[in-house]
Amino acid sequence: MFLALLWGWDYITDPVGAQRTIGLRLTFLLVFPLAIGFWDDDARYRFLGQTMPATLLLSEAVFLEILKRLDSGMIHGIAGFMYAMLIALLAGQGFSLFVAVGYTLAAAALPQILAVLGLADDFPQLRYAILLWPAAGLTVLTQVALADNYLRRYRLEQRLKSLSETDPLSGVGNRRRFMRLLGQEIERARRLGQELSLLVLDIDHFKRVNDSHGHPTGDSVIRHVADICRHGVRSIDTVGRIGGEEFAVLLIGTPAEPAADAAARLREAIESAVVPSTADLPVRFTASIGVAQLSAGDKGPDDLFARADAALYTAKREGRNRVVCLSDSSGPFKQAHALRPLSPEDT
Repeated sequence: MFLALLWGWDYITDPVGAQRTIGLRLTFLLVFPLAIGFWDDDARYRFLGQTMPATLLLSEAVFLEILKRLDSGMIHGIAGFMYAMLIALLAGQGFSLFVAVGYTLAAAALPQILAVLGLADDFPQLRYAILLWPAAGLTVLTQVALADNYLRRYRLEQRLKSLSETDPLSGVGNRRRFMRLLGQEIERARRLGQELSLLVLDIDHFKRVNDSHGHPTGDSVIRHVADICRHGVRSIDTVGRIGGEEFAVLLIGTPAEPAADAAARLREAIESAVVPSTADLPVRFTASIGVAQLSAGDKGPDDLFARADAALYTAKREGRNRVVCLSDSSGPFKQAHALRPLSPEDT
């Protein structure tokens, strides 16, 4: 509506010349929808990134032609190019700072370039330069300030997101983040036809550690187990703390048997670990681990997690400090690496 009503300005400025600008004003109505686009998602963004700056510059050239067709248009309408600076400020928010500044400078220079090429008679170069270039400079400074503010806000949001998804004690992802990644990896594994296994690990008799040595020692045990899990798996795998003394490890592209072997290595590393207590006494501990492989019967992450959790509790019932693997939702439990349980003397 605003663009259509601008023809009224043409008529007030030059009723005769306005008859020659109707077609160009209608062109405005076509150019701007092209610049904005009516596509969705990635296609829309690619279209905007490739065509919006060009179509906005085209609209500026059309406006210059309108002023040529109006009597005294170059005198009364030169301030209309200020809209190009406003559009540069608004439209530039959707693009990188480099593209936004580039468009601003191009929009400011385009009328003068067209005039030099002889495409705009009686163009007031000096008046235009005095009016537009300070505005262009202010627009660039504003774009830089807005980009800096956006970058600071983005970094703050990323930090807040990291804090909300990271367990502050162990430094690994919390339950929220782990379950989200588990769901994503299940979808990806099914789409690509890959294997996927889940380990659920619980520190044996953790309450005994806290009661005997204090909570600071218990916190050290939590951090130590998290470090063992982090360094004991590949970089593509995911480790998360999903409860007080319970961890989960997602093994990408790994079937049940290699996953059980990986769990056995983690169990051995945990059993071999020694953490000093506040009384400078060595604290030893063990862990029970349940393993489950993704199967066709799993409807989502909760099903896979439930089977790994069931395998974990089987390991705890069988005496702890062992790995129990459940290869699929219908098959039996397979007990592996059955070892001695943790004795009271170990803590």
